[in-house]
Amino acid sequence: MIDYFKGVYGINLLFRVHGSALYKGSIAGILAIIIYLLIELQWNSNRVSDDLDHPYGVGVLVSSVSLLIIFRANFGYQRYWEGVGAIHHSMSKFMDATMHVAVFHLQSKEYDGIRPPSFFDCDDLNKLNLTRERRRQTEDVSSIYMEHAMKSVVDMEKVHSDPIVDESVASASAHQGVMRNVIDSIVPPSPLRKEKLQRSVWNTATKRSMTPTEEEGSDVLKRAMGNLNAFPSSQVPNENFASRPNGQTPPLFLQELAHLSSLLCAVTLSTLRNDIEDKESLLDVYSPGSPWPAADPDKLPKDTKQRFQHRSKLVTIISYWLGLDRLPGKRNMYNVSRPLLVLGGVSDCEVQYLRMARGPYAKAELAFQWFGDFFIREHLNGSMGDVHSAIISRIVQFVSDGMLYYNQARKITFIPFPFPHAQLSVFFTLTMIPAVPFLMDQYCNNLWSGCLLSFLTVTCLVGLHEVARELENPFRNVPNEIPLCTLQAMYNESLVTMFSGYNPDFFWDPDIYNGALHAMAMSKVYQRSCSNETKNGEADRDVVGGSAKRSENVAQDATTIVDDETFRVVKELQDVLAKQANEIEELERVLDAEEVEG
Repeated sequence: MIDYFKGVYGINLLFRVHGSALYKGSIAGILAIIIYLLIELQWNSNRVSDDLDHPYGVGVLVSSVSLLIIFRANFGYQRYWEGVGAIHHSMSKFMDATMHVAVFHLQSKEYDGIRPPSFFDCDDLNKLNLTRERRRQTEDVSSIYMEHAMKSVVDMEKVHSDPIVDESVASASAHQGVMRNVIDSIVPPSPLRKEKLQRSVWNTATKRSMTPTEEEGSDVLKRAMGNLNAFPSSQVPNENFASRPNGQTPPLFLQELAHLSSLLCAVTLSTLRNDIEDKESLLDVYSPGSPWPAADPDKLPKDTKQRFQHRSKLVTIISYWLGLDRLPGKRNMYNVSRPLLVLGGVSDCEVQYLRMARGPYAKAELAFQWFGDFFIREHLNGSMGDVHSAIISRIVQFVSDGMLYYNQARKITFIPFPFPHAQLSVFFTLTMIPAVPFLMDQYCNNLWSGCLLSFLTVTCLVGLHEVARELENPFRNVPNEIPLCTLQAMYNESLVTMFSGYNPDFFWDPDIYNGALHAMAMSKVYQRSCSNETKNGEADRDVVGGSAKRSENVAQDATTIVDDETFRVVKELQDVLAKQANEIEELERVLDAEEVEG
């Protein structure tokens, strides 16, 4: 594909010769000038009759041929864009299937210890009116929404936690001692409870970060660190997702999935550009992060171009004009010099099996079978989590759709433009070379205008016919072909993103915000207790008696005003204590019975 820059009025496009239909058509235009000069200098001076003096007969012929050429050019353009659309649809469906398999794999039991928390398990956080807005560090974060944004515990440079402080929480923190007494009156503080309190908003009124000791106790932080270990590329900011720091590699499942998907795409693309019997399309190893392959063959490195082009640019252009670069031998040299690259490379066994598959369609189906066998087998063995089989069937549908679009592209590359129409177009296009000069001889009164108009008219008609020939097979007509090597490289880089693991922003710590929920509930308890104390002030003049009454009111209010989560925790602890007390009593009865029997 010729990638060009749209300069002032497109003047810069006029200097490109290789791959140009304009310069191909200009050769016929030069022949038309020669014919016009012969008519003016030889025919008109020696002719006896005036049979060709009437211009309308030739004009009808020119008009008819113009419609014929435009019709073919239109269908050539349609075949080109249909091929472009089909190949992009095919690659898109293959990628959709691959990414779904990768996402389902992340839901398997293998990742239970590193999977991020779920909002479903923390529905009470909606009471804090948190936001999920993101801002860069260089941006303004002074808005009220960003102040209450739920932050991740993961940073690409360091692991940190930055809890929020609600206004009601800040007011409650002034009565920290009273609130802790209230909590202790409900349930004695266990070690786990103390750890949660240390990470709660009681100690974050000044918006400080968690200490290393506190971070070590964070379950979410441990999950985030597990994600970094399972997907090592996330440990290296600003690097490729395929990077392997300290020799660490991504999960083998994802590596195999990426290879088979890349191989499937490479085989299908290679069969589209190669229809030469007993000639193989070379597959090679793709290195993630390498420069994009040039879409324009003329922009390839010099040593690569010399494998399929002559060293002289003039010889290359003449070969293109004469169609010599479209011969099977030249096309095979071009395909070999520009292999389609596969993630993980291609093994000798895979190459041998692909050779054994006879025909392009069989090779594509073999790669399709390998990909389908892999993810179905892994699904049956639990590698894709508890995803229902009905959902897995969508992956089969995606791959099937990809093969459908591949066959749409194969239809274009293996079924040429119909021969009868192509032959008719070629014949009448060639008749325009002598017909137009005769027409211009009747319309032009001077030599220079006749030569110029003959050249322009014939160049336009023949050039348009050459455009149709270039576009009717978009996978093989170099340099105006679809850049399959570049598309394959982009496909490979998309596959590499599977090695990134979970989104870093998914690792937010619910314990920090649960502390805020408890603090909000305790603030309501304290406000209610103050109100009750005011009402009962005259009856409780004694300081000690008033304090006792106040503590009793606070404890009573706490059981009714605290949020549902706090009540649930308290109820569970009370049930556990009651169960343990019953077991102790039962054990004592058993021991007493044994002593009596003894």
